[in-house]
Amino acid sequence: MKPFYFKGESMMSFIKHALLPGLILATAVQAAEPTYPLRAVKIVVPWTAGQATDVAARNMATALAAALNQPFVVDNKPGAGGALGSDFVAKSAPDGYTLLAGSTGSVTVNPLVSRTPYDAASFVPAGIIATVPYVLVTAPGFPARDVNALIAMLKAHPGKYTFASSGNGSIGHLIGELFVANIGAKVTHVPYKGSSGALLDVMAGRVDFMFDSVSSVLPHLKSERIRAYGLSSARRSAALPGVGSLASVAELRDFDLFAWIGLMAPAGTPVEVTQKLNREMQEATAGKALREHFRNLGIEPVDGMSVSAAARLLADERARLGALIRSANIQAD
Repeated sequence: MKPFYFKGESMMSFIKHALLPGLILATAVQAAEPTYPLRAVKIVVPWTAGQATDVAARNMATALAAALNQPFVVDNKPGAGGALGSDFVAKSAPDGYTLLAGSTGSVTVNPLVSRTPYDAASFVPAGIIATVPYVLVTAPGFPARDVNALIAMLKAHPGKYTFASSGNGSIGHLIGELFVANIGAKVTHVPYKGSSGALLDVMAGRVDFMFDSVSSVLPHLKSERIRAYGLSSARRSAALPGVGSLASVAELRDFDLFAWIGLMAPAGTPVEVTQKLNREMQEATAGKALREHFRNLGIEPVDGMSVSAAARLLADERARLGALIRSANIQAD
């Protein structure tokens, strides 16, 4: 059988013409593949160093730098309740080189209660790093020994009791308002400038109860300076294995409210970039060392959550918290 060539072609010429389209396609695909990151990536934390979002961001920055072979540098830009750093990222180039260590407070709540120059639509999620459950606490000498007794006391004496928070529009404030509304009680909210002062007054009995993050109350629970009644999240906390969820109480059956910490990119960032970050974030949060470290701090690592799942979580949160803020007429200080 004679070899098949085009008329007037040598074998090499035939091979060249036959393979050229494939070579061109392969080159185009290779060129289109994201090579991100090609340089250092900045992660802006809109809070002071040492806060839960900062700790989670620094741990994730270390993991991403090792996985992607480029520095991931944490830059703290606190101010205006997280709005200063968040706005900086919102106005940054959507190229994946400036990310926000975002959270429920800075991304979801701030635009709902304040006139921030950005809103939730200013960002797209790369992924969720961890969730932050809150816990209902009182002074150790408070008369109610369990959550059912506490609810009964609050309902029996409208207006008598108080609950503290780190400020108007804070996560603790929102959870407290939802709790009071669900049980049908009348309780006075006492806002503070930060959670430390609020927690001190709860421990001293000057304010009756508050919702604060597990990471914040954990050392005080260990020293028995406060008493825990239940978690705001339906999911239990590994740091507090003996504390159940408030959702187990009949009046609070659907109670499930918590904060999250994640990496956000400016809106318009290529999906290839957020997907690549998401894959590496999932890999990091699935690691045993990071999971144990986070749980010792009282935050719950999240793994297996895609970009689209994170977007759905944030959209659901905006809808729920927006309705709560409007119904309770909550405004920032």
